[in-house]
Amino acid sequence: MNELENRLGYKFRNQKLLEEALRHSSLKRWAPAFERLEFLGDRVLGLVVSEYIFKNYTNNEGEMAKMQSVFVCAKSCYEISLYVGIDKFIQTAGQNLKTNKTVLADAIESVLGAIFIDGGYDVAKSVILSLWRNIFNNYDDMLLEPKTVLQELTQAQNGEIPEYTVTAVEGPSHDPTFTVSVTAIGQTATAYGKSRKIAETNAARIILDKIRAEG
Repeated sequence: MNELENRLGYKFRNQKLLEEALRHSSLKRWAPAFERLEFLGDRVLGLVVSEYIFKNYTNNEGEMAKMQSVFVCAKSCYEISLYVGIDKFIQTAGQNLKTNKTVLADAIESVLGAIFIDGGYDVAKSVILSLWRNIFNNYDDMLLEPKTVLQELTQAQNGEIPEYTVTAVEGPSHDPTFTVSVTAIGQTATAYGKSRKIAETNAARIILDKIRAEG
């Protein structure tokens, strides 16, 4: 388990906790322990992330909730599980489960629950903030420059750039509302704004949100 502990950045005092966290509930005998640790880890992760958002952003409650859903979603947990290599250590009832995204996402929460029991909240918080650093930073980038991020993603995937089209301009000339459609990476989105630039930015953000949701 030393390799996994090194990747987690935490050395367990009680190794049995880590072993229980890695015995998936498909192993019926160990199901209660795994599920209980997963339940706890999910709540600890949610609290740590909520505190992080509260301390680092001035967004309103709705925007904070949106950020929370991105940071603690199954996709984010799955990415972290691959980063620490949980797929190499988890025990399941079948080999195919070791590559299942949901199983691995649940497993990282189970491990976080074990860390909380073994080391307490401050230790678990430190581990989570370290592991989730890139996810936090990537979200910051998307908030700052959605159009730039979308263009970079599109060019990296197919060498093209997003296509923005103004589909409507409504309202008085001194206070128009622009409707813009964007197509990129097989996705299409429509958004509105008080200027063409704002509408394009909003449309780009919708595409990025879709990409995140689909993983």
